[in-house]
Amino acid sequence: MSLLSWPSSLFLANLSSCLLPYHLLLAQEFTGDTNCLTAANLCFEDPSCSTNFRTLQQCLTGNGVQRLEHDARNECMNTVLALQSSPLSVCKCKKGMKKEKRCLRIYWTMHQSQVPGRQGQEDKRKISLMTMRYHILRFLPFVTNSSETHLTTRVNHCLDAAKVCNVDETCKHFRTEYAKFCMKPSSRFGCNKSKCHKCLRRFFDRVPVEYSYTALFCPCEDSVCAERRRQTIVPACSFEEPEKQNCLSLQEACNKDVVCRSRLADFQTSCQPSKKSVSFCFRESYATCLQSYTGLIGTILTPNYVSNTSLDTSIWCSCTNSGNQHEECENFLNFFTNNSCLKNSIHAYSNSSFSSLLSLLTTTQRFPFNIPNKEGSNNDAGMLFTLETEEVKAVSSISPVL
Repeated sequence: MSLLSWPSSLFLANLSSCLLPYHLLLAQEFTGDTNCLTAANLCFEDPSCSTNFRTLQQCLTGNGVQRLEHDARNECMNTVLALQSSPLSVCKCKKGMKKEKRCLRIYWTMHQSQVPGRQGQEDKRKISLMTMRYHILRFLPFVTNSSETHLTTRVNHCLDAAKVCNVDETCKHFRTEYAKFCMKPSSRFGCNKSKCHKCLRRFFDRVPVEYSYTALFCPCEDSVCAERRRQTIVPACSFEEPEKQNCLSLQEACNKDVVCRSRLADFQTSCQPSKKSVSFCFRESYATCLQSYTGLIGTILTPNYVSNTSLDTSIWCSCTNSGNQHEECENFLNFFTNNSCLKNSIHAYSNSSFSSLLSLLTTTQRFPFNIPNKEGSNNDAGMLFTLETEEVKAVSSISPVL
């Protein structure tokens, strides 16, 4: 295949128009186990499908630098169309699955041309509803309940949550695992952040939310409790760095990692704010927002509480020295720091009734979410946070997949 004259950016734009629009992809009903590893195996058994997939890989080689001739471009377009009838066109990956990275590489090979880049403001408006979704099979079984009551005694719920985790074998095992690697210095330079992140992902991927969420989103009445909550993910290793790098550089590094890129896309979709929603979440689901938020813990974009005085969150970066990209940088950072959907999701869970917390010592019980009613009131969730920036700015642009 000759690589001479066609701008790859134009090729990708045309390529994306041939792929199934993402909002239609979401509307499909998936049946069976159509993960991308299985789909790839089925494809490779078919000589025609196998050839087309390998051709597509060649078409997307070069990180958007190479240029294709007209004939080569047409061949790539035809390859995309041919693959639409294969299992690869509707495959997905499960968070925390075996060979997750391999699965995601296959997924992004099929879909990366749809990932939005640094485009105009009008394009961002169109893209906000089509952001690539990381398909997670496990769904959070939260229920709605507006009649829960609060404890009136002054207790440390975060300490209680740690005790509850210790009596569950799964929670205790994975909590001990990440604590071991996140707290143990690997050398005089500090902890093994890579191993710490991997263990944190295993904890939030495999431990039931009844245990992991009560530790991370426990309600606090004083700074002692709140500091324990902030220390849940051992931020000295998993979150903090000696210096804060630019947020766009951090985003670019995330996009180079298939796991981080997928979980960021999931977070931007699931926690998309909306002023038109009483919950301030476009998808009207606190559960999916929190699921995608915890999915980022253990990646380059690990978020955490910024202090022991509030539920405010952020990632470890700044927009200093952003030059003419300062607004874009602030939009990206604001999705973590000034996101009304995320704040309400955390606040709603944190203010859910913890009166049944100790019952987890002997049984498994779901904690309820208190979703605002049509009038916007919420008996237990407390005040709703409003979005100060324009809604379209809150949906940060996703850098081109590298």
